[in-house]
Amino acid sequence: MNYGDLIKQAFWITLHNRFLWFFGFFINGGIGSLNFNPSMGGPGDLDGGPGNAPPAWLSDLTRWITDNLALVIAIIVTVVVLVLVFIIFALISQGALAEGVAALHRGETRRFSSTWRAGVSNFWHVLGQALLFILIGLVLFMGLALLALVLFLPMSVLFGALSTDTGSQLLLSAVLIGLLIVLVLFFIVLFVALVVAFYIVGQLALRELVVGRKRIFESVGAGYGLFRRNLGRSLLIWLIQVAISIGVGIVALIVFLILGLVLIGPAVLLFSADNITASVVVGIVGGLLFLIPYLVIYGAVGTFNHAYWTLAYLRFTAPVEEITPRPDEGV
Repeated sequence: MNYGDLIKQAFWITLHNRFLWFFGFFINGGIGSLNFNPSMGGPGDLDGGPGNAPPAWLSDLTRWITDNLALVIAIIVTVVVLVLVFIIFALISQGALAEGVAALHRGETRRFSSTWRAGVSNFWHVLGQALLFILIGLVLFMGLALLALVLFLPMSVLFGALSTDTGSQLLLSAVLIGLLIVLVLFFIVLFVALVVAFYIVGQLALRELVVGRKRIFESVGAGYGLFRRNLGRSLLIWLIQVAISIGVGIVALIVFLILGLVLIGPAVLLFSADNITASVVVGIVGGLLFLIPYLVIYGAVGTFNHAYWTLAYLRFTAPVEEITPRPDEGV
């Protein structure tokens, strides 16, 4: 497999079919990937007053929620609806991009409307597969937790018995600590391996479902089979994607910092000069202008990642003579 050509094709399909960025935005996480962690004050703010009474901010918050209960319920309902809409669009986008990129790879023409229809037609299948993967993930997690309990419980019992016998306590404690470190490292490696395998199988299974037109359970088995038969290449493709993501993340961070200084910096300066009204206006305008490149970059990155795995899937499943790309692909 020519990995450089794989990256090149995914890039050109992403660049020349910018309507796909809409779907890539929902796949990549979009606004939901932004972290917002407001500070609640220092450690002292969390402590109660005399007699361990609730802190003042908590009492004020409780009083405000009680006085504005209808507003709070409306906000909660709105957030829940927005999350559900976002999930629906993400599921539609999964099928839309997989089918759209595969069609572009075959030399077919795709527009936003046809890509959207493909995503809608695959919605229930993609939802069913997603629920199946959630169930499989829960089973794997419970199995891993049970294995940890089986291995660590005897050690904890032995360590408890050791605490009552000081004869060889130092040597046995060193042995137990060494075994504990080995087990912890083992579970870390095992957990990472499961997560990576789960991710790759999920990527391939989605393409088997949408592009290969397999049933839900059959697509999961077929995705695992592709991963097992192409273990080395699958892992290398994943590692390349991780490296690309790190590089793009660094560049995007620099771009966002520069844009933040240019677009939002003036609002901060106006606020520090006690020009509150102007700072609010400039901050809103700057924030909206900052949001545009954010949406564009996230949509493009999501589209590239999805196209990257779709093209990799097509290489895994195509005969050798069909792997060579067409000169006009994606244009």
